[in-house]
Amino acid sequence: MTPKRGFSAAAWASSPTALLLGVYLVAHVAMVLTGGRSEITTASTETLMKFGASYAPLVREGQLHRLVASMFLHIGLLHLLMNSAALLSIGPTLERDYGPTRFVAIYLASGVMGSVASVLWHLREPVVSAGASGAICGAIAAGAVRAHLDGPKRSDERRMLVSWAVATLAFGALIQADNAAHVGGLLAGGALGWLARKRARGSERPVAASALVVIVVMVAFGGSVLLREHSDTAPAKVNQGVDLARGGDLDGAIAAYRRALVLEPRDPTAHYDLGLALEQKDDFEAAIVHLERARELEPSPDHLRALVGAHINHGVSLANKGDLQGAIAAYRRALLLDEGSVPARRNLALALGEAGDRAGGIAELERTLAAQPSEDLQRALVSLLVRDAGELARAGKHREAIVQYRKAIGLEPNDSRTYVDLGDSLLEIDDADGAVAALEKAAKLEDSVEVRELLARAIEARRDARADAGDLSGALDDLGRATLLGLAPPPDAGVDSGARP
Repeated sequence: MTPKRGFSAAAWASSPTALLLGVYLVAHVAMVLTGGRSEITTASTETLMKFGASYAPLVREGQLHRLVASMFLHIGLLHLLMNSAALLSIGPTLERDYGPTRFVAIYLASGVMGSVASVLWHLREPVVSAGASGAICGAIAAGAVRAHLDGPKRSDERRMLVSWAVATLAFGALIQADNAAHVGGLLAGGALGWLARKRARGSERPVAASALVVIVVMVAFGGSVLLREHSDTAPAKVNQGVDLARGGDLDGAIAAYRRALVLEPRDPTAHYDLGLALEQKDDFEAAIVHLERARELEPSPDHLRALVGAHINHGVSLANKGDLQGAIAAYRRALLLDEGSVPARRNLALALGEAGDRAGGIAELERTLAAQPSEDLQRALVSLLVRDAGELARAGKHREAIVQYRKAIGLEPNDSRTYVDLGDSLLEIDDADGAVAALEKAAKLEDSVEVRELLARAIEARRDARADAGDLSGALDDLGRATLLGLAPPPDAGVDSGARP
């Protein structure tokens, strides 16, 4: 029997087209009831994922129900209305051309193939995808094939459907829609339309077609319900990790970031946040691996600073454990990334000094200071110069020590301890005049018992030198000064001056 061109109200109510439209509507209402009124106009990613939106990483893990459920979901009210209008325009025609069951089979298979195409296209850069467009594109392609096979009498319809398909792809490109799903649906619908071109003769009840829709919908959304707790995207897991880290649960945050990277290994934010969390756990080597990966995927000043900081902190950790060579290597790696890093340069110089290469550390700091003046670096250089001078003095190399003390004083002229040490070394080489001058400066900066005693000793040495040279007047003056220093205690006499041992 030739199918009628018009649908009665009863026939329309029982048609698979009406059932598919009903599923669209019910799914959208369910999302609104779950996610709130804001879901009416724009569905959130979280809600879409819970209801079964397509997402390549989860499909790859075995959540195949998403390939089907996603074709019944819509991202917003406008999306729903557009696809509903398209299905209403093409559905009844295909029901007549192919019969209800074959129409449903073409529709569902096209939708699934559209989802598969989307997943394959977005394997490296996953997106959350939902909508009936792939299935509808398949229906359009099947309609165009049928119109072509029916010859000239339907040529206008064929041109209209082809134009519709082209317009869909153009509009999809314009709004950056998921054209991979559109193309997959078009190809599948065209092929299936060709294979199903010979429809069984006689009338066909839509019961089987409707039952097929119901079964597929129940299986697809049943999977969504069962796997509801495993529906997070990589960005959602990153956000969860951030919340856990802020709450002090670093282990939970690390687990969340690792799960995000299982889903999307190329997510720079997940690598970055995981690196920072691992650094807080003192797992510097793993932290550096992830921070380097974040920088490779998305070069940015923040990623560079974090990576440099991780190398520096790794160096500090190694230095604290006594591994100075490892620390030096870590600081050098930081400087390869950012040669202007003051903390890395300072720590490298101090580590070189600790490792016995004080000359290398001093040269490193002097070179850096010449190019980039910094109070922090200057203090580090003074510290290293004084340390080097002390080691030289203890080794009996007082002349070399004096050179270093004077360099340190040139950078920091208000450190009384350096003047004291300089005066002591000058006494060792019998430079009483220089020792007195250095110790007099020290006394002005810190009037302490130790400084007075050493100054009195220097004055006595100068007195002896003057007496030997025949300068009796100068010798008498020095004798008087030394006597006064011995008789007049400083204001803090008897109190620990806090001088360095």
